[in-house]
Amino acid sequence: MNDVVRINRQFVWSTDDYEREVGCREYWDSFAHEYKYSTVEEKIVWLAICVQNGGNLKKVLNRYAKDRDYAYRREIQTCMGRYILKITTDGEKYITMTDDPFVNRIKRLNKDELVKLFTYLLKKNVWQSGRFNGMEEWTIAYRDKLSPDRVLDKMEIPHWRANPDELWLVYLDRANTWWDCNNSLW
Repeated sequence: MNDVVRINRQFVWSTDDYEREVGCREYWDSFAHEYKYSTVEEKIVWLAICVQNGGNLKKVLNRYAKDRDYAYRREIQTCMGRYILKITTDGEKYITMTDDPFVNRIKRLNKDELVKLFTYLLKKNVWQSGRFNGMEEWTIAYRDKLSPDRVLDKMEIPHWRANPDELWLVYLDRANTWWDCNNSLW
């Protein structure tokens, strides 16, 4: 199922403007009142617009996390996980706190791998599909020829090549240690 989102984007901004737009609590703190300003789908579209216009999501997130309390930094990975699941599973596995094998694979990625996966998904699976009454129409739909699991396989191969001595049990436990209430990737 496709999600179609209509946004009012009257101006094309610079890359810095897009990065500033998506580098705030509205996108990365689901406990903040600002988070309710837009839907998850609208956030995904604006993040895609930023990335597709040359924005660097890693830079955005590092800038956002800088000088923030632990609780705010920890929420970044939860929001990103929610966005990734929305794109890859059409919201079926919308919660990062489930003990689903696919969700756990996402939670085992390190910070750089998580950002790389999300950036890839934003570029490949969110696109402007038209205009309607002066508004842009964007579609969010998983359209990669590889299944989400196969995309994760491709993400993990470089990790295993770079870390051949990493124990399998340590890798499996990352879903618990990196995403428990005491840890933040940022």
